Amino acid sequence: MRRFYPSHQTWVRLRSKHGRRAVRAMRERLIHAADNRITRTLANTLLGLVIVWIAIASLLDKRWYEVALDVLPYVLVGIALLRTPSTLRRIAERMKEYERDLGEDPDLDYGTGDGGPTAIAL
Repeated sequence: MRRFYPSHQTWVRLRSKHGRRAVRAMRERLIHAADNRITRTLANTLLGLVIVWIAIASLLDKRWYEVALDVLPYVLVGIALLRTPSTLRRIAERMKEYERDLGEDPDLDYGTGDGGPTAIAL
């Protein structure tokens, strides 16, 4: 998703269907989710569980490499969790670029009176 979402066409479709404020709120939620530390905590917890699982391989009547193959999917999930915040930031940046291309200021807060309805009118 980091490389292609949202395409310009998808972004325009979202704006025309839901409005500027909804798409902007979506972008702000993406930024907020990227700043949340829960994904890093989950990835570290998952890594700890994987290490413990491999460490107790002898209790599972398996060799360590058999257990390592068993936990490989969890390692891949952990990597995906670690990449999620940067992916969300990149998507939000792409959405800001689309707003700038239309001549809008993505950092201007329209809801508190910094321009009002005339600032967002085309």
